[in-house]
Amino acid sequence: MTADQLALPLADRHGGQAANLAAGQKSYRDDRHRVETAVATLARSGATFTADDVHRLVAHDAHGATYDPNLVSSVLGVWAQQRRIVRIADSVSARRSRRASRNSVWRRNPHGDTPATPSPRRPE
Repeated sequence: MTADQLALPLADRHGGQAANLAAGQKSYRDDRHRVETAVATLARSGATFTADDVHRLVAHDAHGATYDPNLVSSVLGVWAQQRRIVRIADSVSARRSRRASRNSVWRRNPHGDTPATPSPRRPE
């Protein structure tokens, strides 16, 4: 595929991620902030991590509260696009819902900007 052929699908993917992230912020519950906090925590550690690790942190943080699991891939995609994290390998997902599909292994980009905390919540 040429760069021109990739531009349209990438624009669609980024648009979908943006829409999903916007939907994750509600006045009564901010799932996006919870996911971004988990990703920031894992990235700051310097160790490698996967989406499964993010899900575990968010589920532990939620004290049983539900969250939109699609936000994890959107946040990871945005962070990768911003070069805050880099994909270093692939693994197999341990989550039953993923049916052993490919799961990227991420690490903080030492040359990127990984904030100590995610961006502040916007007032509603």
